[in-house]
Amino acid sequence: FTSFESHSVASGREGGLPQIWVVSYASETTSDVTDFVQLSFEEDAYDVGLGGNSMYNADHVVIAYDSLVTPLSSIKIPLDSPTDLSKRTVLKEQEVPGYNRSDYSCERTTVKSRDGSADIPVSIVYRKDVEEKIKSGEAVPAHLYGYGSYGACMEASFRSTRRALLDRGMVYVIAHVRGGGEMGRQWYEEPNGAKYLCKQNTFNDFVDVAKWMIDDRKITTPNQLSCEGRSAGGLLIGASINQAPELFKMALLGVPFVDVVCTMIDATIPLTVVEWEEWGNPNEEKFHKCMMEYSPINNVKDGATYPSCLLTGGLHDPRVQYWEPAKFAAELRHKQGSSSGPVAVKIDMAAGHFSASDRYKYLKELAFDYAFLLDQLGLVDAKKA
Repeated sequence: FTSFESHSVASGREGGLPQIWVVSYASETTSDVTDFVQLSFEEDAYDVGLGGNSMYNADHVVIAYDSLVTPLSSIKIPLDSPTDLSKRTVLKEQEVPGYNRSDYSCERTTVKSRDGSADIPVSIVYRKDVEEKIKSGEAVPAHLYGYGSYGACMEASFRSTRRALLDRGMVYVIAHVRGGGEMGRQWYEEPNGAKYLCKQNTFNDFVDVAKWMIDDRKITTPNQLSCEGRSAGGLLIGASINQAPELFKMALLGVPFVDVVCTMIDATIPLTVVEWEEWGNPNEEKFHKCMMEYSPINNVKDGATYPSCLLTGGLHDPRVQYWEPAKFAAELRHKQGSSSGPVAVKIDMAAGHFSASDRYKYLKELAFDYAFLLDQLGLVDAKKA
């Protein structure tokens, strides 16, 4: 909440998206509100927040805005007419060499959960020529991303690196599953969120979105669908491919938390005890039983056809030790059916949980992940738009 001489500006969430409201007062010496308006934007899926506003007597507010198709921008908005789009001024926009925003489009929709109790927000971005293919009934390759833990919000923000997939004809989808905070605290907490004993909702939601993409929206097919998650998102991917391995062709599991019970039961690991606040303490029977029902390493289906998997880890990771992806890979190789895809493991001998801090090394690692993804989807030779 930021106050100016004659207005105040508030930020919060509504409808699963960040929002900004402008409050107008009758005069500079009264708190009587004369108007309370929410800022609107042209795109359906976006991220917005307050920028640096240090001038108390300013007649405008500066916000930071980006979307799935719009690079990060600083926008100047007049406080006396905040809803007039024509009076807004873009002060600066992130430069993205070779990027043409008009080639892309994004949308926001919802998917009904299997129990009917939740509408799962879904953000989608694609090239406009790919959109026309989908409208004509053609299935295209797609990538589904999710996280769903700690009440963290996965915003519909801009990432130039997605172009490596989008320009090869893929659709990029973010599933804002329960366990995150997109829809408020109830999206995270018990009894209807995805914490403690209702954690299964996170995985069910992700699988429901994948099924919707294939069966209802008909964007893609199981043979063209990849999925991705990191850390607790890796848990999401591991549990989802156990629940419905037939839905996915390829899975990226970055530093994945997949050996839930063994890790959470060992109080000598520095972060374990504080993590009981998120997952529960498996030394208690009810939490142990719940965790055993979704822990990826304990629920690999014997003889099932699994997607191709790339599991990554860091030797110095204090949150998810390197042996978790290694153990899960071994379990997959031992139990999965002969028609399953390859299971690859990549351990960085110099990295921790958040991988490389050097941006160029980060890009090299992402290129490695995407190269594996494109290879398994048969898109290595796809013509880049």
